[in-house]
Amino acid sequence: MKTSSANDLIVEILDDKALSQLDAGQWDALAANALDSNPFYARAYVMAGIETVDRGSGLRAIAIWSADRERLLGLFPYRNKTLPLPSAVAATNLYQVCGQPLIYREEADAVIAAWLGATRTGRAPKRWSFPHLDLTSHFARRLAVLQSDTSVRCLPLPQYHRARLARLSRSFKEHLGSAVAKSRVKDIERNLRRLRDLGDLQFERATNPALVTKRIEQFLAVEHSGWKGKAGTSFLSDPQHARFARKAFCPHLGHTSVDSLLLDGTPIALSVNIRAGATLFTPKCAYDEAYRKYGPGLALEHLVVEAFYADEDCTEMDSATTTDGHVIQGFWNSDAPMGTLVVGPPNWGTDLIAKAHMANRLTRQRLKTLNTGAASQVLGLARSWHKRAQRFAGDMLMGGVCFIHTLENALPHLI
Repeated sequence: MKTSSANDLIVEILDDKALSQLDAGQWDALAANALDSNPFYARAYVMAGIETVDRGSGLRAIAIWSADRERLLGLFPYRNKTLPLPSAVAATNLYQVCGQPLIYREEADAVIAAWLGATRTGRAPKRWSFPHLDLTSHFARRLAVLQSDTSVRCLPLPQYHRARLARLSRSFKEHLGSAVAKSRVKDIERNLRRLRDLGDLQFERATNPALVTKRIEQFLAVEHSGWKGKAGTSFLSDPQHARFARKAFCPHLGHTSVDSLLLDGTPIALSVNIRAGATLFTPKCAYDEAYRKYGPGLALEHLVVEAFYADEDCTEMDSATTTDGHVIQGFWNSDAPMGTLVVGPPNWGTDLIAKAHMANRLTRQRLKTLNTGAASQVLGLARSWHKRAQRFAGDMLMGGVCFIHTLENALPHLI
């Protein structure tokens, strides 16, 4: 197939209504052939958000088609942000943990060029931030190469490492010997023996739609019965979030599976998986806290890794975590440097966006060092005043923003 040039492609900006009306087959084909896999921008997942937790959130997307509109070649979901300067932020939410745009693999260069062209001509926001991005992804590397072109600046802001499981070992036994501490292996194997003393213990990977639906409901119940339910952060704590989970983890497209540790047929630990390309993402897990002393979560993880080496169906697993220090990092054998990628014209405005991200991260890190009670009070006050402060700051700084745009248009040599 002949590849396209950027000038051949059709670029449009869609609101959430137009996004929900995209051709399902084209969207699914794009997700299946993406340059970098991202199940959180797959159709079912995005639509679940539009109908629930993202309703009225200002979700938009740049959509890029082939000249004949027969193929959707690029999808860049985002939201507009006004401060510190007008910019676009790749769409994320509590459950959307990757800002990687969907780019058709065979047309990647043309799609990226078409997107950049839209940012330069003013058809799309000129500055972009991509949070929770693998800074070694194909997309990030291609943008880094383009930095030799003085019309674009790419500023990677490393933030944490995300655990991944790759086929670096030839077998499960070799993996345990090279990637997992001996003491941890002994603890898990002892807990598995203790659990088997309680009854029939089985590992199950559910892929049948009816069974996946059943296991998703059991996952929701187990999660709600534990600390997340008590804290009000489980899916079932909010009807809209529960509805999102049931839609996002829809089993009927064949992308969702559920791994379970079954004791006498009842799940005591569950992990929800979403397939994208040859990678299995694991965004959610829960265990029955009645069995806490047996470590059912790590016991399940032990069996998941064993299943990974026993079945060559996928080449990699992605933990979908968003912080450093997750327990899984001591059990899997690889990781990816994650962070925010800021892209824009090579001027002080793009630098300012990057500095704002760094300042925000530093503030969050400092808050975490506070006493838990004090931090809760500070965060509570911050949330209660957030919208009010945004409106006030927007009014006060609008003149300044307009002045900045005047400078950019009238005095390009200064920026």
